Amino acid sequence: MNTLRLLANNVTRLLHLMGVVLRHAVAYVLGERARRWPWLAKRLPPARLTGPERLRTLFEDLGGTFVKFGQMLALQPDIVSLEYCNALFKLLDRVEPFGFEDVERTFREEHGRGPEEIFDRIEREPLATASVGQVHVAWLDGEKVAVKVQRPSVEYEFGSDIRLMVAMIATIKALRLGFLSWLLEPTTEFVAWTREELDFRCEARYTEQLRHFARDNPVQTVPKVWSEYTSRRTLVVEFLAGTTLLAYLRAKEEGDSERLAALEPPGFDRKRFAANVIDNFLGDAFDNGIYHADLHPANLIILPGSVVGYIDFGITGVMSRHARRHLVSMTLALAVGDMDRLYDEFLEVAAYDPAADPIAFRAGLDALAAEWYQDQGGSRALRVNFTRIMGDMLTLSRQTHVLPERDIVKYIRSAIAIDGLVTRFEPVFDVGDYLARSCARYMLWQGRREQVAPDRLLDWLTASGKLLRDGPVRAVRALDRLSAAQPAPRPHPPASAPRSPAAGGPAELPLAAAAAVVAAMLLLLPPAQPALGANLWTVQIAFVLAACLLLAAGRTWRWLRPWRAGGGGVPG
Repeated sequence: MNTLRLLANNVTRLLHLMGVVLRHAVAYVLGERARRWPWLAKRLPPARLTGPERLRTLFEDLGGTFVKFGQMLALQPDIVSLEYCNALFKLLDRVEPFGFEDVERTFREEHGRGPEEIFDRIEREPLATASVGQVHVAWLDGEKVAVKVQRPSVEYEFGSDIRLMVAMIATIKALRLGFLSWLLEPTTEFVAWTREELDFRCEARYTEQLRHFARDNPVQTVPKVWSEYTSRRTLVVEFLAGTTLLAYLRAKEEGDSERLAALEPPGFDRKRFAANVIDNFLGDAFDNGIYHADLHPANLIILPGSVVGYIDFGITGVMSRHARRHLVSMTLALAVGDMDRLYDEFLEVAAYDPAADPIAFRAGLDALAAEWYQDQGGSRALRVNFTRIMGDMLTLSRQTHVLPERDIVKYIRSAIAIDGLVTRFEPVFDVGDYLARSCARYMLWQGRREQVAPDRLLDWLTASGKLLRDGPVRAVRALDRLSAAQPAPRPHPPASAPRSPAAGGPAELPLAAAAAVVAAMLLLLPPAQPALGANLWTVQIAFVLAACLLLAAGRTWRWLRPWRAGGGGVPG
């Protein structure tokens, strides 16, 4: 029975999609002539819609996953024109709302109580609407919260779309339609994302993890979750009082200077905010292995001091340590134009199939590099944006069947979204150059962190044990040889003089051992960029000075030993 119901839903959804496309096609072809047949005109979309508005209306009428696709296109001004981007922006938070009675029904089904029984007060009109749900403002125990409720029809629409996509994937594989094989990877990934996004408990879990990692980040704010009122279809989080980046962009592109000034919080700087978005993304991805993967402007909040607030973690990326290490190296190689390194690093995170052709992939990289870069005084500089490069690489990987792993694909798509977002928000901001500098800083810092990682510390302590056992004896012998080589040797104490522990021998071993340990630490630390302040460079300098002082103290003690043993006087 369930199989028949699912089949009926799939067929119904497919017929709906075909009917929507057909109505829009007829309205486009007939235009104003459709008025000749009133019975037909009232069943068609408005004839006077512009191209951008027609595309937005088409996505809205298709509903479900197509709204998400339209949201993605809204952030890609290099793929569709600015007019289309502006029209598709309305899909980010202006989807048709559903009634408050559906909100009440959902809460009773999920929690056994209506929203007005749970919250001190809740606004009946939604603050924002989207493809998966809508958000209402409420107050809970005196705190202002955001209440996200899932659309009543989302499981039907998204579920049918997902099943149709899965059927399409199976058909392509069964019939071995090679010319459509490029659809398999992105479609499979989209299906996985969508299934996860429909369960708000996943979003709550990701939100709590990212909030934990952001606790020490002064330019990143993640809201608190009320887990007791969170379920598969409801989510309650802290309300971030700020301006959405989407509202700011709309005022900016409409040229409304007064509204723009009113939206800017104290201490707001566009370049700094753009840099913070990128820094937070890279830090979350490479340091923590988890990051917000749906960074459209409706999900970013402008807070005072150019702090970035994040909401809606329905799509979140997770990366392994292996992927992170090679991906940051690949990003840096891409930024500086090192094709050999880019190729090697890409292969480390690629999944091969029997048709993979790495040689063709390498040749394709060289051909693309001629379009991506221009020579500037012996170095390579990017002349195309990051979105173009990532798109070219994904296309080349599909053509040569050298496909990146799924977590890499999600990262690349998120990076493309950030590039499109920053391009709209601050067009003069050079995303490629900033990524290069950020990745270089990260690689330097990560190299140092690996030196003090638990496994590295264990190796270091093992080596230090041998050093403490053998090193001091060797150090003392070396100091003896240095003393014997002095042009004016010091007088030796009489053979009958008692030899006190303070006069040399075993008492010098801790000093030599300390010098040896400091020297070993200096060898472990990679070079740093000179900069005053509390940083690793100043620590390295301090280690050098400490080592010099320890060695000088050892030499001075040895120089004074004969005088101390002889009972005083000035050493000659």
